[in-house]
Amino acid sequence: MANARKTSGWRAAFVALGALGVTNIGGRLSSHIQDLPFDWLGGPAQAKPAASPTLLSSADVSWLFPAPLKRADLNRVLAIKDLVSKDPKNPTQQEPVWPDSAFKQLLAIAASPAGQVDGSARIGLPKDALTIDAWHIAGIRIDAGAPGLSKNIIEQFGQSPQIRLIVQPVIKNAAGEPEIQDIAVHLIYTFTDGEDAPAQPGCFTRPKPDTAAFKQIVVELTDLKTKLAAGRFGRHRVTTTTAALGAHPGLTDATTRDGVRIAMKAFLERHLSGARLRAMAIMGLPADKAEPWIFLSMAPIPAGVSPLLPNGGFIPVHGPALDGTQFAQMLDPNASGNKVVPKPSPNNLNPITCQHAALIQPVPEPAKRKGVSTADLFAGQTPGPAEIKTILDTIADPRKSHFFNTDCVSCHTDTRRSIELLQTKAIAGVDTKALPNGPWNVRNFGWSPPIEGPVQATVSRRTAEETAEVVKFINDSLAAK
Repeated sequence: MANARKTSGWRAAFVALGALGVTNIGGRLSSHIQDLPFDWLGGPAQAKPAASPTLLSSADVSWLFPAPLKRADLNRVLAIKDLVSKDPKNPTQQEPVWPDSAFKQLLAIAASPAGQVDGSARIGLPKDALTIDAWHIAGIRIDAGAPGLSKNIIEQFGQSPQIRLIVQPVIKNAAGEPEIQDIAVHLIYTFTDGEDAPAQPGCFTRPKPDTAAFKQIVVELTDLKTKLAAGRFGRHRVTTTTAALGAHPGLTDATTRDGVRIAMKAFLERHLSGARLRAMAIMGLPADKAEPWIFLSMAPIPAGVSPLLPNGGFIPVHGPALDGTQFAQMLDPNASGNKVVPKPSPNNLNPITCQHAALIQPVPEPAKRKGVSTADLFAGQTPGPAEIKTILDTIADPRKSHFFNTDCVSCHTDTRRSIELLQTKAIAGVDTKALPNGPWNVRNFGWSPPIEGPVQATVSRRTAEETAEVVKFINDSLAAK
């Protein structure tokens, strides 16, 4: 039974990967939010609910830093090594929120056979990216529940509130100027409290949300929004209510950016810890190459599960939309044959199910899955515009597609495929200046690669749709009373 309990915890950790690709503000709390009856969060109901609660917007839950283009800009972003939390074993000491052990395991897994696709290309990080000092936070995403918030997804997978950090290596050139690398890591911190039994035999257990912890997160997000609009961070009053998703308006305003950055850092340090880190994923390149892009996910196992990791640690995760034996997936735009390898077997057109290829016994087999991916949109002969639109709409819809039924390449390329094949010029809710600026930009939330010209903050349609779902879920709960 002890081993069964450990395995249960290990299975639950995989749900933390559900947002990968398919990511508290100091001072007085906003009284109208503090007093809200967060029934959906398990908090006590109030006899007299507060009126007109401050509702959140996309920019309040998805924070994107402007890209650091000059040396001085490095002081306006957050280095991941500078984020620390109290050591639970010794509150007088601090520990990094990205523990050195986890960082080294990510490097080792990326360099292992798991980071190699079909015996060909493998991830090869530049030398300067092998030290944690190089890694900076490009984006922060707050999610009320991965892998999705629709009723059907929660019934099958549970609900795992998360804070996700998107970190990228920034290397200084000979002149000391920053050079952003076309590499990204997602760090997934979860806020759960127990588990429910699997929805179906053989599936993972279903995490239950830590309602008190996420209530506090919402309170503090609202506090930051309110203070920013009131001019508490600088001379200007900055509103996020009507802001399209792009670089955070509080970080682009010269009078507020320092105060907002400090407040965001304090928020993260209050809520994150190494113990909450429940998943990692990397998008990397072969050494000294501009392509292909290789995607690989990782999850932790506890001590005692594997003799290879007697103290526990991170292991690579089989791609849930692959065949059950493959870990990494690759996009090679210059390949003469299939540009997406291995070709995925998505399941996003079937009813939502907790069954997928990352289970101990992968089900359903690829032949029984039904779904769409962007792999077919990289072929020499693509479908007509109507079918292309249907494919891209399905991939971008978080009610249909998620990490466990849709491959990583699809969720990182849906927007550029739309721009190139359908001549899309704008996407609802996304700042046009933040749209992927070229075919070599496969970022879904972060900083674009230098090969596409000036580095910019980037947002994909998929990210915007996920963010909108989170905002609606939170605001519906706020307004319900």
